[in-house]
Amino acid sequence: MPEDAFYIRRMWSFSRALDLGLVDEEVERGFKFAVGQQHGERVAYIAMRLGRSLGLQKTELVHLTVAGLLHDIGAMGSFRTHYGNAQLLSRHCLVGSAIVERFPSGAILAPAIKYHHETPGSVRSALGVPAAEVPLMAKILSLADQVDLHLSRRRHTRKEREELLRWISKEKGVLFFPEPAAAFEQIAVKESFWLDIEQPDLLQIVLGLLFGKWHVPLTRELETTGFTDELAATFADLIDQKSSFTARHSRSVAEVVERLAEGLGWSEQQRHEIYVAGLLHDLGKLSIPKKILDKQGSLDASEVDIIRTHTYYTHRLLTEAGFPTRMVEWAAHHHERLDGKGYPFALKDKEIDVGSRLMTIADMFAALTEDRPYRPAMSTTEALDIIQRGAGTSVDGELIVLAKRVLFCR
Repeated sequence: MPEDAFYIRRMWSFSRALDLGLVDEEVERGFKFAVGQQHGERVAYIAMRLGRSLGLQKTELVHLTVAGLLHDIGAMGSFRTHYGNAQLLSRHCLVGSAIVERFPSGAILAPAIKYHHETPGSVRSALGVPAAEVPLMAKILSLADQVDLHLSRRRHTRKEREELLRWISKEKGVLFFPEPAAAFEQIAVKESFWLDIEQPDLLQIVLGLLFGKWHVPLTRELETTGFTDELAATFADLIDQKSSFTARHSRSVAEVVERLAEGLGWSEQQRHEIYVAGLLHDLGKLSIPKKILDKQGSLDASEVDIIRTHTYYTHRLLTEAGFPTRMVEWAAHHHERLDGKGYPFALKDKEIDVGSRLMTIADMFAALTEDRPYRPAMSTTEALDIIQRGAGTSVDGELIVLAKRVLFCR
């Protein structure tokens, strides 16, 4: 089973998380174009098809696919700072390239992402590199990105396809580099290309095109390469940056839950796994509109319902990314309750394992001891007293005793 296949599967899931975070009216206001659903996935698919047409080797196609999935990662991390700025497009390219430099094959991915908004219409690009020196992968991403932004999220008519092709032909050498533009004209004659891009399971289509009949398992043990750690830390920061209320909530939860696990005598590997789960426990919160996350008054019933969906999306995204079941549950079950009144699965009592119970306490403790616009941070004593009130119903009473011992000792 190729390692590259699992790498793509994991990155595909995190691309979906980015998509959830960027399809938000409060985020899109800073962009020239609206970011459509499945944007990263569709750009990855289009780019991969262009790369195949251009004769790229399999390893290059894997890098190109991942670059397509992550091409807008800098937008999620920088929109608050550069909100509404006309230079946002070039800025998010720079931020994104700096992020992916830390990932596997970062030296290849970074230039592709850095220059994916460059065009051949001027002698020198907006980022200061001669247009002739823009790498091929960036040229491909540039076209794939623009094509998807101009495609509807419904079945494309023949008229729409023809209009798109005329536009690309007209802009060849101005907005689009000649090589990928010519490749697009080749793949556009295939009906399968247009039907593929409309499918919800693009991941399976891409894996099939790249790896044939290879079976790619849904789960795998946590790697020791550091890649997952880096990915989790990156997305923890992106999650917390979406709301002005949560400067470093995900990291705080991870640190607290690791201390609680240490207090229970968990092994170093187990503590590491629950730390990563803590970093990602709110991954699904990227799906929540910013105006709800930043609302300073009370949420109405419909807004509460929307907020409650975030744990469901955390569960889906981490499962799709291939994390072990125990880690998915530790991350996604932090709003379940012993009395069965939690969400999203309404688990109760023995259905909630120890790691998930620890995560619940860590999440509550971190939230209560953080400054929020509507109240100052509480002391450790105040926070634990509030958590204690839920002993036996929302939280595990014995683990609260542990928390009092562990969290007061440093």
